[in-house]
Amino acid sequence: NFSACAPTPTPRTMSSDEDLAEEAVPGTSKSLALRIQKKFLGMTVKSKEQIKGHIDDNTGELLDHLYDLALRDLGDARAAKKLLKDLIKIVVKLGLLYSKSQFSAEELSIGDQLRRKFKHCVLTMISYRDVAFTFDAQYLTGALLECKDLVQRLIARHLTEKSKGRVENVFAFYASGEILTKVYNEEAYADVRDSMVSCLSKMVDDNVL
Repeated sequence: NFSACAPTPTPRTMSSDEDLAEEAVPGTSKSLALRIQKKFLGMTVKSKEQIKGHIDDNTGELLDHLYDLALRDLGDARAAKKLLKDLIKIVVKLGLLYSKSQFSAEELSIGDQLRRKFKHCVLTMISYRDVAFTFDAQYLTGALLECKDLVQRLIARHLTEKSKGRVENVFAFYASGEILTKVYNEEAYADVRDSMVSCLSKMVDDNVL
């Protein structure tokens, strides 16, 4: 009986970093987000009700605009999609860690710091769009990188080096002073800037942040 000699499969855990296939994903970023969420949620839950609502329409629209920004700047759909996937995987895994009460009291405090700092970044981005000549790339980049450091502290003992690399990849692009300067100062980026800020404003209005 050769089956008795077969190695026991390694259990799939929340911090496992299986890569999704790089096939073309039809539909919007929300569709992609839901696919990724279901992959991770499928490790622990089966109820569709527990999946529903993790990515709302406004968040899906914001993800679309973030993808558009990456595609416009990089000119490479594959690289833009990788950025989007990395971002969604980070958000989904953080959400699962919270929902499964995996964080210590100290980590929950770090999470509160992260929420406050990220909301400050969002309000700053909205203000930069609404008030002419106030954009400060160095300040915004610094604030976003503080968010990155808080994320890394939050996931330090929970996720793999691959996940930590995803965090670095996402912030290296979206917190780049060069990218932010294009978004706020170049007319070619005005449409994606306004669309992103509209989504962020709705998050603030809806008390999502």
